[in-house]
Amino acid sequence: MIKYSFVVAVMATVLSACSSSTTLELKNELALARKDAPVVLTRAEVKQLVGEIPAGKVLVVLDAQGVAIPSQVDDLDQDGQWDELALVCDFTAKEVKKLNVNFVDADKAPKFETRTNVHLGLGNKETGFKATDHAFSPEGFVGIPMAYQSESVAWENDVMGFRDYFDCRNAKDLFGKLIPEMLMDKIGTHESGSYHELSSWGMDVLHVGPSLGSGGLALFHNDSLYRLGNTKQFEYQLVSKGPVRSVFDLKYSGWKVDGKDLSAKERITIWPGKYWFQSDVTIMGLDQDSELAIGIVTSHLKDKKAFSFLANKDFQAVATHGVQSLNDDYLGMGILLPANSKVRTGDAPVLSEEIISGSRYNQPVGQTHFVSQKISNKTSARHYFFAAWELENKKWADQENFENMMKVQAEELSSPVTVTIK
Repeated sequence: MIKYSFVVAVMATVLSACSSSTTLELKNELALARKDAPVVLTRAEVKQLVGEIPAGKVLVVLDAQGVAIPSQVDDLDQDGQWDELALVCDFTAKEVKKLNVNFVDADKAPKFETRTNVHLGLGNKETGFKATDHAFSPEGFVGIPMAYQSESVAWENDVMGFRDYFDCRNAKDLFGKLIPEMLMDKIGTHESGSYHELSSWGMDVLHVGPSLGSGGLALFHNDSLYRLGNTKQFEYQLVSKGPVRSVFDLKYSGWKVDGKDLSAKERITIWPGKYWFQSDVTIMGLDQDSELAIGIVTSHLKDKKAFSFLANKDFQAVATHGVQSLNDDYLGMGILLPANSKVRTGDAPVLSEEIISGSRYNQPVGQTHFVSQKISNKTSARHYFFAAWELENKKWADQENFENMMKVQAEELSSPVTVTIK
């Protein structure tokens, strides 16, 4: 069962039932302030804090002033019992927060502002689309006639929107957002108008074409890129969506790579306030260590080339920055991956229009800068994909600002908020 969580700050006097006697201590180890810092506790850690978890109650996290912290519980393995408590909160430099956990009846639970979202709509523009938590894309399907809203699985937070074409192209795309409202349920319907044109909420800002788009995947093998596309089966499964975290899986089987039959799973996680999403990729059927390639489209990148830099001691960054958006303004895109997992960077060839138009069902990768990372059979490889649009915030027109943002996020990922139960 999918768990949905909701937002508003309430006082502890309303939430006095089932209070924990021990304290949850959160510490920001960094000498810099953090906004919307993600924190995760396992079910076992919550039990250590509160003892037995009461059935039929809603878990609420309270700060020292008795105000509810935005949080949710997620059933990540889909067995009907939640596995993790996820929350976000702000910290000053080196700050320590002391929190408590309560359990209340559902009708007394606080409601939180929804700041993340995942959406796949099934139907058509004429009769409308209905949200679904689970779907399969037909083999060889290229999105026309349209069966899925905006042709894609879409996910967002309050600063950026992303999507993955739910068909054999399987490339990722970007929605630039101008308002924090959750929009993906509406985009691509008759009522919303064309998302290719700038409107009050934003627009589709990226030209994808034959590329991997904004973080699309391939296998680098024998000097060639094998797109994770046109697989025998392509499946979407919502795992959880809520105010502070949304998680979903994209699963593939029948992926043909140089005569081998592989399967794969990508688990995507998005948090509020971040210009990135997290991707955890697992490939089954590999007979040796291989290279997972993550791409950034370069077809509309004007006057600049992709670049790499060491974001911090743990993370390597590969990025583009320039006038590249479909609104003819600045767009920064980047990939952050563990430095010890990087293998190479490279560029896919520029494909002719003849090749592109003649290969929709099994499209070769073109117009893409990529970075590859080590991946082993049945072992997850993690990376983070970043995107920032000038119209959302003018500072993103400056490459240095975009690079610095990636560097700060690398520091935060290297030094997660520490959790102590006292």
